[in-house]
Amino acid sequence: MVLGIRYVVFLSGCPLRCKYCQNRDTWDINSGHDVEVLEVVNTILRYQNYIKPSGGVTISGGEPLLQADKLILVFKELKKYNIHTAIDTSGMFKLTDTIKELIDLTDLFLLDIKHINSPKAKDLVRTF
Repeated sequence: MVLGIRYVVFLSGCPLRCKYCQNRDTWDINSGHDVEVLEVVNTILRYQNYIKPSGGVTISGGEPLLQADKLILVFKELKKYNIHTAIDTSGMFKLTDTIKELIDLTDLFLLDIKHINSPKAKDLVRTF
Protein backbone atom coordinates (compact mmCIF):
# COMPACT_ATOMS: atom_id res chain seq x y z
CA MET A 1 0.00 0.00 0.00
CA VAL A 2 1.33 3.41 -0.98
CA LEU A 3 0.41 6.24 1.33
CA GLY A 4 0.62 9.96 0.73
CA ILE A 5 -0.27 13.08 2.63
CA ARG A 6 -2.81 15.41 1.04
CA TYR A 7 -3.16 19.12 1.66
CA VAL A 8 -6.90 19.92 1.69
CA VAL A 9 -8.35 23.33 0.87
CA PHE A 10 -12.02 23.98 1.68
CA LEU A 11 -13.73 26.61 -0.47
CA SER A 12 -16.91 28.50 0.34
CA GLY A 13 -20.08 28.23 -1.70
CA CYS A 14 -22.40 25.32 -2.40
CA PRO A 15 -25.66 25.01 -4.34
CA LEU A 16 -26.79 22.07 -2.18
CA ARG A 17 -28.19 21.92 1.31
CA CYS A 18 -27.52 18.31 2.28
CA LYS A 19 -29.22 17.05 5.44
CA TYR A 20 -26.01 15.57 6.82
CA CYS A 21 -23.51 18.14 5.53
CA GLN A 22 -20.31 18.20 7.55
CA ASN A 23 -19.29 21.60 6.19
CA ARG A 24 -22.37 23.78 6.63
CA ASP A 25 -20.12 26.75 7.26
CA THR A 26 -19.08 26.56 3.59
CA TRP A 27 -22.59 26.89 2.12
CA ASP A 28 -22.51 30.67 1.72
CA ILE A 29 -19.88 31.75 -0.82
CA ASN A 30 -19.40 34.96 1.20
CA SER A 31 -18.80 33.14 4.50
CA GLY A 32 -15.07 32.75 4.00
CA HIS A 33 -12.38 35.30 3.43
CA ASP A 34 -10.82 36.18 0.12
CA VAL A 35 -7.30 34.83 -0.35
CA GLU A 36 -5.05 35.60 -3.30
CA VAL A 37 -4.15 32.68 -5.57
CA LEU A 38 -0.41 33.03 -4.98
CA GLU A 39 -0.96 33.08 -1.22
CA VAL A 40 -2.77 29.73 -1.46
CA VAL A 41 -0.05 28.28 -3.70
CA ASN A 42 2.79 29.54 -1.50
CA THR A 43 1.13 28.08 1.60
CA ILE A 44 0.79 24.70 -0.13
CA LEU A 45 4.40 24.82 -1.35
CA ARG A 46 5.64 25.09 2.24
CA TYR A 47 4.40 21.50 2.66
CA GLN A 48 5.55 20.03 -0.65
CA ASN A 49 8.23 17.86 1.03
CA TYR A 50 5.41 16.11 2.89
CA ILE A 51 2.90 15.79 0.06
CA LYS A 52 5.33 14.66 -2.65
CA PRO A 53 5.83 12.19 -4.24
CA SER A 54 2.69 10.18 -3.41
CA GLY A 55 0.35 12.79 -1.93
CA GLY A 56 -1.07 15.98 -3.36
CA VAL A 57 -3.64 18.73 -2.98
CA THR A 58 -7.39 18.18 -2.72
CA ILE A 59 -9.83 21.05 -3.20
CA SER A 60 -13.15 20.53 -1.43
CA GLY A 61 -15.92 22.69 -0.11
CA GLY A 62 -18.72 23.59 -0.38
CA GLU A 63 -18.64 23.09 -4.13
CA PRO A 64 -15.18 24.00 -5.43
CA LEU A 65 -16.28 24.21 -9.05
CA LEU A 66 -18.16 27.41 -8.22
CA GLN A 67 -14.70 28.98 -8.14
CA ALA A 68 -13.26 27.20 -11.18
CA ASP A 69 -11.57 30.31 -12.57
CA LYS A 70 -9.42 30.68 -9.45
CA LEU A 71 -8.74 26.93 -9.30
CA ILE A 72 -7.34 27.02 -12.82
CA LEU A 73 -4.74 29.54 -11.65
CA VAL A 74 -3.92 27.49 -8.54
CA PHE A 75 -3.61 24.22 -10.45
CA LYS A 76 -1.45 25.77 -13.19
CA GLU A 77 0.99 26.86 -10.49
CA LEU A 78 0.91 23.49 -8.72
CA LYS A 79 1.62 21.67 -11.99
CA LYS A 80 4.92 23.59 -12.23
CA TYR A 81 5.94 21.67 -9.09
CA ASN A 82 4.50 18.30 -10.19
CA ILE A 83 1.96 18.30 -7.38
CA HIS A 84 -0.99 15.91 -7.81
CA THR A 85 -4.36 17.70 -7.90
CA ALA A 86 -7.80 16.47 -6.90
CA ILE A 87 -11.25 18.01 -6.67
CA ASP A 88 -13.98 16.73 -4.35
CA THR A 89 -17.23 17.74 -6.08
CA SER A 90 -20.95 17.11 -5.82
CA GLY A 91 -21.14 17.26 -9.61
CA MET A 92 -23.67 20.12 -9.45
CA PHE A 93 -22.21 22.38 -12.12
CA LYS A 94 -22.74 23.37 -15.73
CA LEU A 95 -20.11 22.21 -18.17
CA THR A 96 -18.48 25.41 -19.45
CA ASP A 97 -15.20 26.12 -21.20
CA THR A 98 -13.78 27.16 -17.83
CA ILE A 99 -14.78 23.82 -16.26
CA LYS A 100 -13.33 21.95 -19.26
CA GLU A 101 -10.01 23.74 -18.78
CA LEU A 102 -10.02 22.86 -15.08
CA ILE A 103 -10.79 19.21 -15.88
CA ASP A 104 -7.65 19.10 -18.02
CA LEU A 105 -5.57 20.36 -15.08
CA THR A 106 -7.07 17.96 -12.53
CA ASP A 107 -5.53 14.54 -11.87
CA LEU A 108 -8.39 13.08 -9.84
CA PHE A 109 -12.09 13.83 -9.37
CA LEU A 110 -13.88 12.60 -6.27
CA LEU A 111 -17.60 12.59 -7.05
CA ASP A 112 -19.84 12.77 -4.00
CA ILE A 113 -22.93 10.78 -4.95
CA LYS A 114 -25.49 11.23 -2.18
CA HIS A 115 -27.62 8.19 -3.02
CA ILE A 116 -28.12 5.98 -6.08
CA ASN A 117 -31.92 5.99 -5.61
CA SER A 118 -33.38 9.27 -6.96
CA PRO A 119 -36.24 9.72 -4.45
CA LYS A 120 -33.87 9.02 -1.55
CA ALA A 121 -31.26 11.38 -3.01
CA LYS A 122 -33.87 14.14 -3.29
CA ASP A 123 -34.77 13.56 0.34
CA LEU A 124 -31.13 13.97 1.36
CA VAL A 125 -30.31 16.97 -0.79
CA ARG A 126 -32.09 20.27 -1.34
CA THR A 127 -31.02 22.92 -3.78
CA PHE A 128 -31.68 26.58 -3.29
